[in-house]
Amino acid sequence: MQDDASPLVHAYAAPRSPVTNATGHEVAARLRKRAWISLVASFGLLVGGIALGGVIDARDSTALIALASSALGVLGAVFGVVALVKGGTAVGAKGTVGSVFAVLLNLMMTGVGLLTALLATMSLSRGRQLRSFGRVLLPPVTTGDDWAKPSDQRAPGFELDEATRLALAAQWRENGRTEHASVAAFARLTLDLVALGAPPALVRSANEDAIEEIRHAELCFAVARSIDGRAESPGAFPQASRARTLVGPRTAQLAQLAVDSLVDGALHEGVSARIVAKLARRTADPAVREMLKEIAADEGRHARHGWDVVKFCLSEGGEPVAYALEAAGRALPKTMRTPLPDAARSGAWERFGIMSEALEATEFEATRRDLEVRLASLLAPYLAVAA
Repeated sequence: MQDDASPLVHAYAAPRSPVTNATGHEVAARLRKRAWISLVASFGLLVGGIALGGVIDARDSTALIALASSALGVLGAVFGVVALVKGGTAVGAKGTVGSVFAVLLNLMMTGVGLLTALLATMSLSRGRQLRSFGRVLLPPVTTGDDWAKPSDQRAPGFELDEATRLALAAQWRENGRTEHASVAAFARLTLDLVALGAPPALVRSANEDAIEEIRHAELCFAVARSIDGRAESPGAFPQASRARTLVGPRTAQLAQLAVDSLVDGALHEGVSARIVAKLARRTADPAVREMLKEIAADEGRHARHGWDVVKFCLSEGGEPVAYALEAAGRALPKTMRTPLPDAARSGAWERFGIMSEALEATEFEATRRDLEVRLASLLAPYLAVAA
């Protein structure tokens, strides 16, 4: 019978890993430490990415850094879960609580990082829009007068050459596409609000806003038709049914909706209201002026409704939603650059109701500045408690 304790057996035995010799308590402690290190690294990376974006407006870099922060959050959460499993009951209440907190905080950083990445890649536009990974979804334009009825049309008093007339009509149809997409965006908002148990006033506002966007789309397509005589309307828009839906636990859903409403509601609708109001004073045609005044009033109301949704999400979700909104506010780009025809950039088309680059830049800056002040005031009670 061979003695397992003999020197020969020990000499040829496979070396034992230090991890093998470690107790469950020790393994759990190491994993828990890694979870907290991942959390700190995730937070530091996200703060650094947001700061970088604020200094040099490097939106792509901010998005990549935010995604890396989210990945660290996932890794930290995995370390925390494994620490719970490996530690079992041996780690005691203190160790278990530490692991649970590490998991939850890492998951929160994952969500905040993803929201920041989405915001950094989010293309800016006038009004609430449907998006896919930050990209605005718009319907195609097809032949038909469903959205440009002859009864709505009245030729504006613009004297234009052929090329300008066609280009101007195309831009009005582009405006109409964004208004049409906003109809679907407000329908999506209605579903989100109902799913989250929002009060009837918010649900009613979302539906009323959608109806007003239908009117805006009809007006834009009617103006385009009155300029070039083409009966064209938005076509089938199947992407509308596949647009983003809220995911995750309720708090994460509230954070997503709050950020969406801050950007597309408070900011974009607010910018749109300011721009259109200025254009109403600068356009040369009385009929177009009255139409723009109507749209400006509606968009201003939609922006206020966006703030109402932000407040609801904040009251329901508390500090996690406040942190998501704070991160979103810090990640907002400093400029807004909507694609415009070359002829419109200088302001030559403002008398036709089409904005210039300078007007867009001025009103975006004013709206963003107001948003920062109001958001800071709104978040102060939540962040003060957390501090």
